[in-house]
Amino acid sequence: MKRRLLILLVASLLAIAAATFVRVNFFQPTATLDDETLWGRAMEHAQLGESVLALQIVRQIRDPDTREMALQCVIDVLTERGDYQVALQAIRSLPDPYLRLLSLAKIAQAGKLLGHELKALAREAERNAKQVRNPYQRKFALETVCRMWMNLGEIERAWKLAQQIEKSQRLHALMGEFAVLFAKQGNIQRALSIASQLPDKWAQEREETRGLPFPLQFGTSPSPAKMLTTRQEVLKAVAEELARQGKVDEAMKIAQSLENEAVRTEVLETLVDARERIGMSPVVTKAAEKTLQFAKDLERRLGAYGLLKPLTQPLEQAVNLSKELNAARKLPDDWLKVSRLSQIAMQLAYQNRKKEAKAVLSEATGYIDKIKSPQAKLKALREVARCWQFLGEYELAEKLEREHWKLMRRLAEVMHAKIQMEKSPKR
Repeated sequence: MKRRLLILLVASLLAIAAATFVRVNFFQPTATLDDETLWGRAMEHAQLGESVLALQIVRQIRDPDTREMALQCVIDVLTERGDYQVALQAIRSLPDPYLRLLSLAKIAQAGKLLGHELKALAREAERNAKQVRNPYQRKFALETVCRMWMNLGEIERAWKLAQQIEKSQRLHALMGEFAVLFAKQGNIQRALSIASQLPDKWAQEREETRGLPFPLQFGTSPSPAKMLTTRQEVLKAVAEELARQGKVDEAMKIAQSLENEAVRTEVLETLVDARERIGMSPVVTKAAEKTLQFAKDLERRLGAYGLLKPLTQPLEQAVNLSKELNAARKLPDDWLKVSRLSQIAMQLAYQNRKKEAKAVLSEATGYIDKIKSPQAKLKALREVARCWQFLGEYELAEKLEREHWKLMRRLAEVMHAKIQMEKSPKR
């Protein structure tokens, strides 16, 4: 009897111990993971292609701002992997319409969707853009959607949307792109009308992206390499587009209206080359024809060897330059010739006429060896070397600098020998 009671007691104690062990080890609550750890795990699963599990983990993040950023990062990974359907579902769960828009634009940028899918994406992006309240974000959002429609060839729809963007430098850049697009379609008058509405100059807009919640890695299609923000830049681009289409005479008329001398010169030279290349008859305005003929005659008479290229400068500039060059060449002293020609070269460089500046400076360099006075030659070498350095010809500048120091050392040696001779006792 006692033995049976002892067995029951031991069995009861073992049962209690087992129950305690199970309760302690199997039913205690698991440690809660912090938001950063959850974010990291979500990214790991997204990169492994486990998109559904990644999104489930993101939803467990407690802080709303952290959860939104984590969701955005997961969406980016899904977009890069090409998992667009799951990415779209995740995008629609983002609370901020601006972030939804940027993510939609990134999917469109990937270039993997078909035409009808891209149009549906652009329509959804447009709906989100109209929900953006922050004025700075709204401006950028509307521009993004405009570019989406432009890439799809829906120019009129993009143009209509662009009218809702507030005045800014980015709007002027967008208008410049529209002008070029209309020129490509053959609608020259509309392109010129848009160009006429742009300013001559536009100050750099401050705080262009103020209010944007994320850096531009979450951004949209990039702006063109060179933003066309002024009337001169847009007219130049339209003229170049017409030249590419073979409409050189129309492009020539636009080029003649350019007020900026350097831009006009560059475009006219390009158009003359284009006209000769496609074999069209030389039909240009009277002013351009006179300038061309005068430059050719002047070049032939003065033997400038390409210094006065046809249409590289207006008539008055060609006359003034030839007078200055002739006056410099008639100076009696070679050092004075070098100095004056260097000054003319620098004036041309400041006018953005570097090709002519280099031609004049080459002539000045040729006169250096004719200088007899060592002191004057030192000054000439230093002055011309600085001019070449300004024009970006660093090898030539370095060569002249070496000659300068060699001459200086020779002069120092001569002076030293002379002093030693004066100090030595006379016999």
